[in-house]
Amino acid sequence: MNTQTGAIVSLLEDFNISAWILDEDQTIVYMNRLMQDLFGDLSGEKASIIYGSEAAGKPGGKSGAPEEVVIADVPFRRTGSFVDLCGDGRYEVEFFEDISEQKLIHSNMAKALLRINAETKIAQTIQNSILPADGTYWDTVAYSSMYMPAGDLSGDFYDLLKLSDDEFLLYIADVSGHGIQASLLTIFMRERVRTNTGAALAGPGVLLSKLVEDFITLGIDSSLYVTMAVCKYSKGRRELSISNAGHNCNPLIIRDNGRSETIPIRGMPVCALAEGVEYDEEVISMNPGDRLVLFTDGIVEEVDSTKGRAFGQEGVRALAEKCHAYSGSYLARAIIEESARYSLISAKDDRSIVVADILS
Repeated sequence: MNTQTGAIVSLLEDFNISAWILDEDQTIVYMNRLMQDLFGDLSGEKASIIYGSEAAGKPGGKSGAPEEVVIADVPFRRTGSFVDLCGDGRYEVEFFEDISEQKLIHSNMAKALLRINAETKIAQTIQNSILPADGTYWDTVAYSSMYMPAGDLSGDFYDLLKLSDDEFLLYIADVSGHGIQASLLTIFMRERVRTNTGAALAGPGVLLSKLVEDFITLGIDSSLYVTMAVCKYSKGRRELSISNAGHNCNPLIIRDNGRSETIPIRGMPVCALAEGVEYDEEVISMNPGDRLVLFTDGIVEEVDSTKGRAFGQEGVRALAEKCHAYSGSYLARAIIEESARYSLISAKDDRSIVVADILS
């Protein structure tokens, strides 16, 4: 080999990767130190002695692109190209990178991803199963809802439960964040609401204070929180008691005549920083035919990309007034679909809505 070829040989010795040079007959004319450490000095032998005749004559795969070859059960990434050296003929320079560790990592990652996907599906099934079905409950309320998570798992949840023969509780809530952490917290919070029916009977504000105590016992990141709009209805008194724990979507009441009113009540989110906080209650008179609408901020924060304007609570209110004569399920779907049309991009946050029509 001439001085130009010698310079290439010298350079290959400095590379921290196995390499060799083949002549036009696929004879090994040079192996750098790392290549010899793997296979011994095979200078003068045909390349097929290493990886078989079927791989010879194809430097780096088709068009010189990297390809995987298996040598002695070890996977290598093989790259290279033909080089014309003036006065010394045409040679093939190839590099072999051991990718066994990479393939093991990729295999383990693929297995972990499959496991995570399977666990996510289970969590998703559980989360969906805890949401109440639409229908008429206790001859008192016609309940409708719609739930549109932004991803596989949601931080939104809602529920409806009977407290006594005269009273029932309904609420909507939103856990900060997304994913498995948020979904687990939704399940925990729902269970705590159902466990604390005694506090709920005393009032939604009392219930929220008890939920704060339960939340603190978790000892989780203080940046996590839950917003909730909680309502208790008394059939005998025809009164709706409402408390709000940081939920930035005001409960909306649509009267039988189509007129609407929002309930601007505020309070701290359920979080580790809310210890000792008391929650106000707003008491609203209700009559058969009146409607309560609860929703999460994923609906109101959808933005019209062309106008730079959010759908907002006013958008929900206007549509609720327009559709007051339609069923609760029709209204729930109309609001979800309208908020989706309002934005030209996919939803970034979960969207949930509950519509409760008072029957008696």
